[in-house]
Amino acid sequence: MWLPLTVAAAPPEPEADPARSSDEPSDAKPTWIKHRIIPGERVIEIAARYHVSADSLIRWNKLDPKNPQIFAGRTLRVLTNFAPPPQKKIEYVVKSGDTWNKIAKAHRVDADTLRLRWNPKVPRAFKAGQTLVIWVEPVVKQAKPGAAAGGDASSVAALPPLPLVAIRSGSISVGTPSNGKIVNALQLPENNQLYTLRRPDEAFGSSHTLEHLQLAIARWRRDSGFTGALKIGAISKQGGGKLKPHSSHRSGRDVDIRLPVINNGSAEQVSDVDWDALWGLVMALVDTGEVKTIYLTTDRQKHLLAAAKRAGADQATIERVLQYPEKSGHNNGIVRNQSGHTAHIHVRFNCASNETRCEDN
Repeated sequence: MWLPLTVAAAPPEPEADPARSSDEPSDAKPTWIKHRIIPGERVIEIAARYHVSADSLIRWNKLDPKNPQIFAGRTLRVLTNFAPPPQKKIEYVVKSGDTWNKIAKAHRVDADTLRLRWNPKVPRAFKAGQTLVIWVEPVVKQAKPGAAAGGDASSVAALPPLPLVAIRSGSISVGTPSNGKIVNALQLPENNQLYTLRRPDEAFGSSHTLEHLQLAIARWRRDSGFTGALKIGAISKQGGGKLKPHSSHRSGRDVDIRLPVINNGSAEQVSDVDWDALWGLVMALVDTGEVKTIYLTTDRQKHLLAAAKRAGADQATIERVLQYPEKSGHNNGIVRNQSGHTAHIHVRFNCASNETRCEDN
């Protein structure tokens, strides 16, 4: 829930957040607002709602970066140019034949959130007549496709919350990607709505990396509508250190993601790769503001360039994101050539602000 922020003297404005959605106008001026915390909300969910990074939200509100505790009913300051209408609290009376999943689906909310966060005192086996609290997205008016201006409008619900699984804080990257380790290593949680883990024993990373990885994939799924499989490969082993056959993947900041494919095809085959979906995924990762480099061979980047043009990307964006058509050795672009990266992208995340011993190669 958000409210316009009015203060006698405006505080110094922090830098505009790099994680704003790419569909927002680049010249839109961010505005300070207040978000009122609803029961069970997490920092990363609030950040995703306003298209800002969790790190920025923590910094603006002077929260402890190692344990950013927030409480329902209090407010957070947010600097954003994307402010959706606040969620609305409703009461629902359970009917005969209702189940948690049925009620959640009808209101477009997550069943676990409904039961565990909003109604923790209601028994799992509830009875007809009991009252549940539900926080729903507001109903917005949207013109019917093809309707003339000023014509009839239909009510449609806003997009449901992103299906994020909580990422515990405290997992820290130490050293470089090729000579480092992880302190308090955390495993990327299973989240079948977003991805599958090819090697769970190699899916350990820093909290910062895992948080932004999951957030980027969730936004990409929502915005692109891609429903195919997305497979997460090697990140790091528990504790980090050498992970054969990789020369990096040692400090919890490197993530291998299999290229999305069409109709269960092979990521090894150029014609089977969904290049449009891949461009959307790359941009979702870049838009977190926390990705340093993405590795993909030059011959594959040319297909990504074609997808970028189909998506309407401007030349400045293309040059900022892609190394292609420049050859290996040029330092332009986030997506860069590296041999062996033909069926997957290798994503390297930045060090977090609280990772004082984290280094780049």
